[in-house]
Amino acid sequence: MPFRVAPVLTALLLTAAVLALPASAQEAPERSPAAPDTGDVAFRVTMPDSVVVTASRLAESSRTSGRRVSVYTRQDIADLAVNSIDQLLDVVAGVDVKSRGAFGVQSDLTLRGSTFNGVLVLLDGARINDPMTGHFLMDLPVPLSEIARVEVLRGPATALYGPDALGGVVHLITRTGLRAEGGRRTGWFTTAEGRYGKNNLYDASGSTCYVGDETTVSAAAAAQGSDGIPIPGADGEVLRSRNGEVRTDFTRQAATVALSRETDALGGATLYSRAGFDNRDFGAWHYYSTSPADTAREATRTYWLQTRLQSDRSAKTTWTAQLAAKQHADTYRFYPGLPPNRNTSRLLTAQAQASRSLGSVRLTGGASGQLRGIDSNGLGLHSDPSGGVFASFRWPATDRLTINHSTRLDYDAVYGVEPTPQLFLAYRLGRTTLRLGGGRAVRAPNYIERYISYGGNQGTPDLDAETAWSGEAGVDVRLGDGLTAHLTGFGRVTRGLIDYAKETEGAEVFVVRNLHRVETLGLEAEATFDRRLGPVGLRLDAAYTLLDATLDAQEPVFSYKYALTGARHHVQGGASASLGAWTLGMQGMWKERLATGGPATDRYGLLHARLGYTTRLFDTRVTLSADLRNLLDTPYTEVLDAPMPGRTILVGGQVRF
Repeated sequence: MPFRVAPVLTALLLTAAVLALPASAQEAPERSPAAPDTGDVAFRVTMPDSVVVTASRLAESSRTSGRRVSVYTRQDIADLAVNSIDQLLDVVAGVDVKSRGAFGVQSDLTLRGSTFNGVLVLLDGARINDPMTGHFLMDLPVPLSEIARVEVLRGPATALYGPDALGGVVHLITRTGLRAEGGRRTGWFTTAEGRYGKNNLYDASGSTCYVGDETTVSAAAAAQGSDGIPIPGADGEVLRSRNGEVRTDFTRQAATVALSRETDALGGATLYSRAGFDNRDFGAWHYYSTSPADTAREATRTYWLQTRLQSDRSAKTTWTAQLAAKQHADTYRFYPGLPPNRNTSRLLTAQAQASRSLGSVRLTGGASGQLRGIDSNGLGLHSDPSGGVFASFRWPATDRLTINHSTRLDYDAVYGVEPTPQLFLAYRLGRTTLRLGGGRAVRAPNYIERYISYGGNQGTPDLDAETAWSGEAGVDVRLGDGLTAHLTGFGRVTRGLIDYAKETEGAEVFVVRNLHRVETLGLEAEATFDRRLGPVGLRLDAAYTLLDATLDAQEPVFSYKYALTGARHHVQGGASASLGAWTLGMQGMWKERLATGGPATDRYGLLHARLGYTTRLFDTRVTLSADLRNLLDTPYTEVLDAPMPGRTILVGGQVRF
């Protein structure tokens, strides 16, 4: 890994921290990382942003984790002009979302220059990545209305969560999953909302939640769809298949139910269970190819079951045991004359952990096991077991310095045994926190990469694991008066990066191989201003990510697909203001790709806005809203040349009981 740059980055960050010290003569009070307070669990989660769980698998202050974690609460989500989880993540600093279709139909995620297979997604602590391909990463069996909190951890996390957490972790925490940690208010909370826009675009959802002294029950459902737009061919005429016009139409339905209940057994442990599904049908023109014959359609269906037993957090030894099962069915038809590819992947995971304080040191250890498999007319019938054990500790070595260390050992039937240690330090100086650390990460090849044999692609069954060493140094500064700033420099060396390659100019097939050694360097800068100015509540966010990558093919190749698809420059910003009953939210983004010349748009910018008005009608809270997506009507594509929507206006409302 390029640790030769680490001393320079560290010196720059330390200098920035020292310059910030005059603004912080005394250290601000630290919020205690106690059990989260969910308050109005249906609408607003008040668990402090300074407390995070993803950085260490335990609730702790972000200032002691040594990691950069972005947090979005339920209220933050409500203030944003977003209609899907994909759109929400596109707002999060440093997250590069590459969508193939509108409103979360299908999206790839990358963090810190990883490929779309290098981000781990958790749902209430359980792994949800699909073993077939990272393209299905966002086929989530919960609607946006069920999400209470999102934590995005940047950097390696394999030592805590196992393979695939190479670029980072996206942790989706639901209302019932969070309520399992403890709350105050009781009663029923119900929300219904709907929006309608151009091309018969509709977005309807509803949720209800009951919070009792010992029991929480929630249910949520959502439906979205659109007629889309017709796709023109090279001659300007609308493309047609035997089924009619080729369009960007889609439908999506999702629903979930969950239960959380304190039990008298096992010292007052909390039992949490969830079931959910997601069903999608969409035009998939040029989602995976640029062939003139491509008039594809695709349908996916996801089923999810999850149960967790968690000890009372006041116990001397806290523990968690969790079981989750996922089934994902995919039907893809390249054009009507061809038989469809039918793929059903399955994932079963079990995990357990325990934690106890010995003096000032907090020790945590655990184990997990996984069985994944696929039944496919194109990829075959396969299954693979894997498992791992981990141990970690958090040690406040001094009043200012906290040391966080984790080591994990994984076994996978595909790549054998891989160790993944990591070490992160946090040093507090008044309102400034310095961060320094690094670790090793590993990614397992998926079933598409191993067994694909169609569409001009050829898999390799005996692929090795993709491995990486990462290092980073950062500074967080609380400047007072609602202003905070974050700066992080990072580097990573990835060996055996899995990619698709043509060995010669005349080759007709991309072969999947452990192809590249990639050195990645980057810089993340963020700033947030959040305070009231008289009667106006104002929040401003700005982020800039700079990425550079040097690629060395382990063997000469003519072309490849995914190694340099990240954004070299990625600017993100947002603003929200409230005045009485009125709220206005805006988000903007501009990016420029590392590699240019492909079918996707090399550089583009987008702007979105939402205006809302809230009133009360017969003791019911009613919000009327107008959304404007792609305000500047920018033409662009993010993956190949699959077209993304132009300017779209949605009007609607929300009712809260």
